Amino acid sequence: MTTGKRILPALTLCLSALPLTASCEEPAASLASPNTSASHTFAATRNGNLGGSTSVSDVNIHTLLYPGHTTKVLAHYLPWWFDPESRGVVVGYRSDDPAQALRTFKDMHARGVDGVIVDWYGEKDGNGQPEPIDVAWRKSMPELAKFPDMSFSIMVDAGTYNFNHCKGCDVTQTVISQLDYLSRTYFSSPQYLRYDGHPVVYEFGLDWSGKVDWSRIQAAHRDISWVHIHKQGFDRDYSAGAFVWVSSGFARQKPKVADLAELKEFYRYARTEPAKIATGGVFKGFDDLLAAWAKPNEKHYMPQSCGDTWLQTFDVINQNYSTARQLPFLQLITWNDYEEGTALESGIDNCVTLQTSLSGNALGLTLSHAETVDHLELYQSLADGKFRLINRYAPATATIALPAGSSGTFYVKAVGKPFFKNVVSAPITVGRKD
Repeated sequence: MTTGKRILPALTLCLSALPLTASCEEPAASLASPNTSASHTFAATRNGNLGGSTSVSDVNIHTLLYPGHTTKVLAHYLPWWFDPESRGVVVGYRSDDPAQALRTFKDMHARGVDGVIVDWYGEKDGNGQPEPIDVAWRKSMPELAKFPDMSFSIMVDAGTYNFNHCKGCDVTQTVISQLDYLSRTYFSSPQYLRYDGHPVVYEFGLDWSGKVDWSRIQAAHRDISWVHIHKQGFDRDYSAGAFVWVSSGFARQKPKVADLAELKEFYRYARTEPAKIATGGVFKGFDDLLAAWAKPNEKHYMPQSCGDTWLQTFDVINQNYSTARQLPFLQLITWNDYEEGTALESGIDNCVTLQTSLSGNALGLTLSHAETVDHLELYQSLADGKFRLINRYAPATATIALPAGSSGTFYVKAVGKPFFKNVVSAPITVGRKD
C-alpha cells in the first residue's frame, strides 16, 4: 500500500478509542517512538517508504527463517547519500558521517542483521579523485568494528565501469585494476565476509556494461570467490556462486500481487548446484517512481501488499531449505535504496489497525493483518510518565482479562514481525468516570 493511501496512524488509533472513552487522546508516543537509524525528519515517500518517525519491530530477523538454519543475513547497503540535490530523495543524513554509520550498525544489530553487502563504485571517480562511496565506507568501517560479530562484503557495481573506469580501460581491465586495492584495503579486515576461507565479492550488472573476461579477472586474484547476479552465477565454471535480485514488472500495469516466479526459479536452480554459494534475497516490494535514471515509460513496480510480499519471499526460502540443505547467505534488498522503494531502514507498512472494546474487566481486541504481528503487549501508564509491561499475548488473542481491581490508563501494542512497524492502541481508560 502506498503512503498516499495510508490512514494517518493518529487518526486510526483515535477512532478506535471512541467506544471506550468520551474524549480522544493522543496515543502513547513513547510506546511507539522513532527507533531506527533513518532520519526522524525523513518524510514518507510516494513510492512506499515509511517515514523516519516510524516505530519498527526489532524482533530478530532470523525468526522468519526455517528452524535450525545457519544462514547469515546481510543487508544490501548503499553509502551514497551526500548532497541532498544529487539524488531523487532527501533522506536527511550523510553516508560519510561516522555518527550516522554507528546509528546504522546499531539499528541493524538490534534487528539481528549479521552484516552488510556494500554497493561499491571503485577507488577513484572519473576524474581520478577518491570515490565518495568508497570514502564513506572507509569512514564507516571503524564504527562497524564496534560490532565485531557483524561482517561486510563488497559488491562491485556496474557503476565502477560506467562512471569510474580507468583511462582507456574496458570492463575487464577496470575490474582488474581495482583488485589490489580491494585486497589491500578490505580483505585484510577480520570482519570481511569469507566462505571456506576465501573473501566473497559480489558483482552487480558488470556484464550489462560490456563483454567481461571473468577468467582473466579470476586469474588476477585466485583467492576471491566471485558471486554473480542471477542464475548465470551457477552456470559459469569460474563462478563461486550466485545471488538473486528483485524482479519487478512494469509500473503501468500496477499488479496487486507480487510475481515471485523468478525468485522461485532461482532457488530451484540453486538446488541443482549444491557446490556453489547461493545468496538468497528477500524484499518488501519495488517502485522506482523517484529514481532519476528510470525513464517515465520504463518505471517498474512490485506491490508491497501490506507486508505479504515480504513474508512470501521468506516462505519461498523455507520451502527450499532446511537443516539438511542450508542456505549460506541471505541478502535484504535493500537497507536504504529509497529511490527504488526498497528501503527497509524505516520499516515496512503492514496496514495494521488495532481496535479495542471494554466490558467489565474484559478487554476485547480486533486486529487486522495479524499475520504480520509477532505478539501483543499490554501496558499500564504510570504517574511518572513511564509504562509498565503487564503481559505478552499471541496475535490471535481476542480477549484480555485485565488484572482485578484495575484502574487507570492502559495501552495495547501490536509488535510487528521483523522489520514491520509497531502499532499502539488508543488509550483505554479503566475504573474512572468522567
